[in-house]
Amino acid sequence: MIQAVIFDMGGVLVHTGLSDERLRTFERMLGWEEGALGMRLYSGPAWEAVSKGEISLAAYWQEVGADLEELLPADFLGYRDNFFRATLDVATVLLAWRLRPRYHIGLLSNATKLLAKDIVRERRFAGLFDAIIISALEGYRKPEPDAFLISAERLRLPPEACVLIDDKTRNTEAARAVGMHAIRYENALQTERALRALGVRF
Repeated sequence: MIQAVIFDMGGVLVHTGLSDERLRTFERMLGWEEGALGMRLYSGPAWEAVSKGEISLAAYWQEVGADLEELLPADFLGYRDNFFRATLDVATVLLAWRLRPRYHIGLLSNATKLLAKDIVRERRFAGLFDAIIISALEGYRKPEPDAFLISAERLRLPPEACVLIDDKTRNTEAARAVGMHAIRYENALQTERALRALGVRF
């Protein structure tokens, strides 16, 4: 029986469309191909290291962003936070709150340590989560099995009592491999229907 619902942050509870559009503006300024700057910032060895807490945020930025600071507007510095300018998916946050009276609610995100501060600043998250698992604080990233096992442990539940909501197939598949239920997120309505199909009550 499902007793907890674990949400991903980026692409589920928040979206980065405005942030991504600004990155595309920067790419045009630099004469780079679309998507190249986002890949440089949020993929590759430096990103994986900082999002597992293996290197500092300063060391990460020195590797991927410092050399571009003089070439781009001042707001480029904000992109040290991978959720800079992210916008809340209000429907999905409301879905989580509707689940809150009956189920434990968790958050599992691949992110830097800055996410903890972002969560505190967002008043609509206040009191929502029973457990917050941020990869940079734990040393494990999705889709590593330990990321999901730690999440269940923090909720004091076996994996099979948890369902993960994530927008990436590789993460939902990895969650299922450790015994969790998992739903690949598309939108709040589709997620609610999928949860109901698993027997989750609202």
